[in-house]
Amino acid sequence: MRTTVVDEAILAIAKRQRGAFGRQQAFAAGASERFIGRRLGAGDWVKLDTSVYGLPGWPGTWERQLMIALLGTHDAAVGGRSAAVVHSFPGFRPGRPEIVVPLTVTCRSKVAITHRYAGAKLTKVDGWRVTTVAQTLSDLASLTSPWALERAMDDQLLTKRLSVDDLDERIRFYAGARRKGGPLFRALTSERRDGAWQPPESELEALAMPLLERVPGLQLERQVRLKWREGGTARVDLLDRRNRLVIELDGRRWHARLADFDRDRWRDNEVVAHGLRPLRFTWVHLVHAPDAVVDLVKRTLEVPAELTHALVLDPEVLD
Repeated sequence: MRTTVVDEAILAIAKRQRGAFGRQQAFAAGASERFIGRRLGAGDWVKLDTSVYGLPGWPGTWERQLMIALLGTHDAAVGGRSAAVVHSFPGFRPGRPEIVVPLTVTCRSKVAITHRYAGAKLTKVDGWRVTTVAQTLSDLASLTSPWALERAMDDQLLTKRLSVDDLDERIRFYAGARRKGGPLFRALTSERRDGAWQPPESELEALAMPLLERVPGLQLERQVRLKWREGGTARVDLLDRRNRLVIELDGRRWHARLADFDRDRWRDNEVVAHGLRPLRFTWVHLVHAPDAVVDLVKRTLEVPAELTHALVLDPEVLD
């Protein structure tokens, strides 16, 4: 192949875009329909998607697939779980690329999942056009589990890449819209505001007990005080002696839970060290993920307690 000025321009573009380039970029570099046809026919270029081409020999990485999706869809940006990867949210890994487009864009990518909605707030991260952290969290409310969303939100708040004001801005923007996952997103945001409402223990129990009654074989006692071997006692919300299961219902405000994080982890360690299995549920879990709560308790009971702990439960631990 005789290298032309157009080929050199395309090579420069492709190097910036993981070896891929769009049809309109080729035209802007001076290529004609006939030129494109010749390069494709000779195998110098390969067709990757509608109106997207590539240079042979480039590795088929996740980033390249994401770039192909963006080049092949007008006005697209990285969104959904792909945006979570770009923002380095904990627990998210590369999968099928996901993009967001305005409602006016009708074409669909062959290589990516396309989310179509109005008002996506965008930014730039490492060269990617991507939804903002707050927008991404709002979108994830309908795409992932409450636990994954909560973990990502807390990570961004604690590392100061996000503020509660950013989350509130998205809530105001979508006020009145019936966004899937909207109630969960609003509840998690509300928990993290200063002076957030704190559900009383009685309400947490009223929410939890009907759910836990759906778990066969669960025999719960309420407000049981445990004796630690090293001295001292601790009260647990719910205890199943036969299954060696402790369930804590946590109604504290987010800031209080954050301040008590180390103490809570040590308390859980003590529970495990005494041959018991701890589970913790918050108001958000009970209200917005009730089926997941039931499923988790069921799966915990499916594993015999004697297989999860080498310690034999000391009768002195329980009053």
